[in-house]
Amino acid sequence: MLDMILQEARRLGVDERRRLIGLLRAQVLAELGKAGGEPDACPRCGGTHLVRKGHDRDGSQRWACRSCGRTLSRKTMGLLGYSKLKEDVWASYVEHACAGGTLRECARACGVCLSTSWFMRMRLCEVMGRALAPFRSGPTVSCQVDGTYLNESLAGNRSRSRVGMPRGPHRCGGDVRERGISNLKVCVLCGANDLGDEFCELADRGRPTDEALGSALRAVGEGTPLSTHGLQGYARVLPRLGVSCHDATPAREARHGELGMVNAMHARLKDFLARFRGISTRRLGHYLDWFLWDEQTRRSDADRADTLSGQAATGSYDNTRFALAREPQPFWSYWEDKLAVSTVV
Repeated sequence: MLDMILQEARRLGVDERRRLIGLLRAQVLAELGKAGGEPDACPRCGGTHLVRKGHDRDGSQRWACRSCGRTLSRKTMGLLGYSKLKEDVWASYVEHACAGGTLRECARACGVCLSTSWFMRMRLCEVMGRALAPFRSGPTVSCQVDGTYLNESLAGNRSRSRVGMPRGPHRCGGDVRERGISNLKVCVLCGANDLGDEFCELADRGRPTDEALGSALRAVGEGTPLSTHGLQGYARVLPRLGVSCHDATPAREARHGELGMVNAMHARLKDFLARFRGISTRRLGHYLDWFLWDEQTRRSDADRADTLSGQAATGSYDNTRFALAREPQPFWSYWEDKLAVSTVV
C-alpha cells in the first residue's frame, strides 16, 4: 500500500506535492490532537476518579472529574485544546519558527497579528521545555559547569515602578560599561557533560550567591565528577550536592581545554540569542528552553519542524495570556531596594 501511494505521489507536480504534504501534516496533527485512551488524571485538579461523559463535536471522548466536577478531554489544557487557530495554522507557524522567521514574518505567513505571533512563540517555548530530555549525571559521567553573563533587559516593565524605569536605557544596544561583574548583568549557569547533555539556568543577578548556585545545580546528581571555573562559591556548594570530584580552574589559567565543552556552549547560546535582537529578562527562561531544545534536536536525524509539530499537537502549557502578561521580572527586589534608599535620602 505504501509503495502504491509513493508511486502516485511521484506523478504529481511540485505544487500538488506541496499541497499534499500540507494536507497530510494537518491530518496528522488533527489525529494527534484526538489521541485516544483514557487520561490518567484531571489536568486541573489532579483527581484520578474519571467517568465517561459524552463526546465532543469531533467525536472524541469526554470525561467528568469526580473531584472538581468539571469535564475534560484528551485536548484539555493542551496547546491546541483552547486555541481558536486551526491545526494547519499552528503547523505553518512551527515551520516558519524553526526556519528562523521573525515574529512579523511568522505573523504574515500565518495570517495572525503580531501579538498573537508572540503568544504562539511563548506557547511553543513551553512545549519545548516540557519535551527536553533530562540531564544525565553520575559517577561515570564527566560534567563541566560555568556561568555566562548577559545584560539585564527591563523591556515591558514601565508600569512596575511608580517613578518610571529604574535606570536609563542602554542606547543602541550598548553593553554595560562597569568594571568586574556588574549587578546590571544576570548570570546564566550552563552545564554540559561528555554524553552531549546540557542545561541552562538563570541563576542570579551579578555574581551568584551560594543559594542561587545550589538551586541552579540541582540537575547534577551525586557522585558526579565536575569541572568549574574558579568561583569560590562552588567549593562551598558542591560538597552538599555529593559531587565526587571537583576540579576548579580559574579562567586565566585555563589553557588546555579544561572547560572547552561549556565555553563552546556559551558561544552557541549567545549566537542563538543575538538573532532575536534583544530579549527581555522576563522571557529569558523561555528562550533558554528553546535553545536547549534546538541543541537536542540538532543531533537528531528527524526533521525539527515535524518533531515540534508532533510535540505541539500533544503538548500542554502552564501560562495563559494573562499569566504571561503578569510574569514577574527576575531579581526585581534589587531595584525596589535602590528605589527605597533613594526615597529615604
